[in-house]
Amino acid sequence: MQKLIVNTVIARALSTALNFLIALLIARHSGPAVKGDVTLIITTTWFLIFLSNILGGQVLVYLIPRNKIEMLVLPAYFWSVLIAGAGFAFLKLTNIIHAYHVPSIVLLSFLSAVISIHQTVLLGRRQISMSNVLQLIPLLIQLGGVLLCFYVMHISDAYAYIYASLVAYAVTSVVSFALVRKQIHLGFSKEHFSARELKNSFQFGLMFQLVEVLQLLNLRYYFYQLSLQQGSKYLGIFSIGISILESVWIIPRSIATIHYVHTANSADVKLEAERAVGLFKISFTLCATALFCIWLVPSQAYTFVFGPGFSDVKHSIRFLFPGILIYSFPLVISSFYLGIGKYKSLIISNLAGFISLFIFSSLLIPRYVMSGAGLAATLSFSVSAFVLFTLFLKDTGLDYTRMLISMADWNLLKKTLKARF
Repeated sequence: MQKLIVNTVIARALSTALNFLIALLIARHSGPAVKGDVTLIITTTWFLIFLSNILGGQVLVYLIPRNKIEMLVLPAYFWSVLIAGAGFAFLKLTNIIHAYHVPSIVLLSFLSAVISIHQTVLLGRRQISMSNVLQLIPLLIQLGGVLLCFYVMHISDAYAYIYASLVAYAVTSVVSFALVRKQIHLGFSKEHFSARELKNSFQFGLMFQLVEVLQLLNLRYYFYQLSLQQGSKYLGIFSIGISILESVWIIPRSIATIHYVHTANSADVKLEAERAVGLFKISFTLCATALFCIWLVPSQAYTFVFGPGFSDVKHSIRFLFPGILIYSFPLVISSFYLGIGKYKSLIISNLAGFISLFIFSSLLIPRYVMSGAGLAATLSFSVSAFVLFTLFLKDTGLDYTRMLISMADWNLLKKTLKARF
């Protein structure tokens, strides 16, 4: 497990670095307003991807060991097409995003959904290294595409990001098909469809994606609130700070991914619960160290890197530091619930966090703008973490003292990291 965690951390670190370089290019070349437009495009695309992932998302990691793979994957393809069509109609009828960006957003979401299906198949088959490769390919192409648009084709608006992304995800979807072609038999026959398996996939997929959507709302709702109330310029500045702070979550997300796959293939629920606590100990320590290093970075560094329009980045996120650290707990512990196919506690905790965020952001953003957004997020993350902590103790039978002992048990931690996958 230790090797897989390190491999995944490196892949996520490279992914974050590439995303950062893309954000840096857009910020320096086009300014806060275009950066804000790109942030809204990305966020809207991810909402459509989450809906597509009802049948094709990471719930497949739990379902693949228990079902025939074609009965899961082929319906997922059809579902992604349906969501793309529904998303196009919805976005055209609303004012959430500029109408001329809608076709690009829908196509990007569909290509991303297909890649997500194939990544999850590789995870379900325990080919984690190949899954990590698929995560990096589109970002490398995307970075090259943005450079080409800016400095060769002289495109300076949001279309530089859109064109680069369309090419990147089209190429990656083809590569992903090649990687999973031996895993999936694409012939269409009656044996590839089962009403019972389809119902099972929908049941687990809906619950899984409800967790994901609530988490996305918990993490991103205040982007829309900040943009609508204060304008895309403030969102562009704030999103840079968010990108830097959330890079710390590479650690708990990587740990959670490996533990999720491990738990989905394990029969010892009690051991996995204690293992999750031990892994959180690693995550908390490393996240705290990383956040302290980020805190030491002077404000002038952001101006030097991103340009004079981003001088307020550090000031805007100062209240978000504790929230980022606190939320590492739900990120790690969620892997236990996802691995055993039990979603109720995750739904409750994320719903509590979103309701808190809705209230706090409505109260704080109009008065304190970016600082209010950061404080609202920290308060909602704290509510979500506290609720999940309470439910985790109840669901696992661990009492508070036992949990602290588990967190302090280095022998258990060593066994966890050495566990064979």
